[in-house]
Amino acid sequence: MAGCDVCGREEFLPYKCSYCGGTFCSDHRLPEKHECEGLYDIPVKVRRDYDTGERAVKRKRDVSIYELDPNLKRKKNIFQTYGYNNVILALITVLFAIEIIFKPVIQYLWLDPEMVLQRPWQIVTSIFLHGSFEHYLVNAIVLFFFGSELERRVGGNSYLKIFMLSGIFGNIMYLAFSSATSSYVPALGASGAIYGIMGALAIIAPEIRVLLFFIIPINIRVAVVLFALYNLFLTPFSVFTGVAYIAHLGGLAVGLYYGKKMGFRRRVY
Repeated sequence: MAGCDVCGREEFLPYKCSYCGGTFCSDHRLPEKHECEGLYDIPVKVRRDYDTGERAVKRKRDVSIYELDPNLKRKKNIFQTYGYNNVILALITVLFAIEIIFKPVIQYLWLDPEMVLQRPWQIVTSIFLHGSFEHYLVNAIVLFFFGSELERRVGGNSYLKIFMLSGIFGNIMYLAFSSATSSYVPALGASGAIYGIMGALAIIAPEIRVLLFFIIPINIRVAVVLFALYNLFLTPFSVFTGVAYIAHLGGLAVGLYYGKKMGFRRRVY
């Protein structure tokens, strides 16, 4: 016989809590019934089902108690609070305003092939800059719709990885192209990262339709093929057009790679 630590009731076979070590009656045996001190640190393993549209794939993963009870408070970073894509949109908007107000700062942040070894951060910072209002507006609109869609399907962390790696690899491709052609014009813009987003969506969400020129509806895979051919054709003329087509192709390649790696993803609402 032993008494319950909560109500004092005597039990012939009392329950021993494996998390806090206390002794409890049948009414208070569950951790949440006796305010167990270790309750919120307990990792819980559950089984979740993911319907791929073709078949149900069952797999296990570890989740915390916070995912099982949404009412529990948990500290979130800015990306988790507002969404990864929304934070990126806010960042490119703020930086575009800074470009307008403090124009000299651009030369320290854009991708300058002749200065990149002295300023290696340009490989990343140039992704968030834009050369004109039209450049910013088009990229922001495309990012708003397709970036949000990709984030919903693959999650914030995977979305951020695709965005950043597509942009960075696109910049590396541009540096290689600049070296090969001896054309050292600075570059900036999120287009390489956006092409990566489009490439990933073309693989994992083939049902999406795109408005070509904001008018003609076509399948996203057809759109990506057309975009790729267009950029491939114009790449030799980058020196004259001032557009880093090779960066677009580099970003697209990364997006296609990660899309293939992840496979089909049903939209999460």
